[in-house]
Amino acid sequence: METITMKKNFIYLLLAFAMLNVAKVKAQVYVAKVSKDSLNVLTERLAALKASQKIQELKIEEAKEEAEVEKLRIKLLEANDKAKDAAGKSNKTTQKLGEGTIDSKETDKLAKKAKNSMEDSQKALDKYNKQIGIVEKLRVEIQTEERKAGYKKPNVAFGY
Repeated sequence: METITMKKNFIYLLLAFAMLNVAKVKAQVYVAKVSKDSLNVLTERLAALKASQKIQELKIEEAKEEAEVEKLRIKLLEANDKAKDAAGKSNKTTQKLGEGTIDSKETDKLAKKAKNSMEDSQKALDKYNKQIGIVEKLRVEIQTEERKAGYKKPNVAFGY
């Protein structure tokens, strides 16, 4: 009989021990390692970094477009030189025509060449102006984003 009571006591003891462990598990409370204030600070910090990243991406794009402007400027200068040469040749042949030493076919060829050179020069100028407009738009967008980022900067100094 003693063994049965001992077994019962042992079972009761085990049940009590198990109940205490279950109670401990239920009593555990989650403790946040990040406070609400620091969460807001981190969120603001992330927003400031994203704004900075966007500004840097726009500056990279602006640099690419400026390189394109430089290429177009060189093409424009070349087209203007060709147009000046063609106009000079056409002018010389027109003067020779007054002397009566040149035929009209050659004059027509040179006039057509001068006209085509002027058209090419005008197209190059239009492309150049369009590219400058693109760069100016990017600069305005960069200034706008920098102003926006200035408003978003958190008032907390971060140490890295």
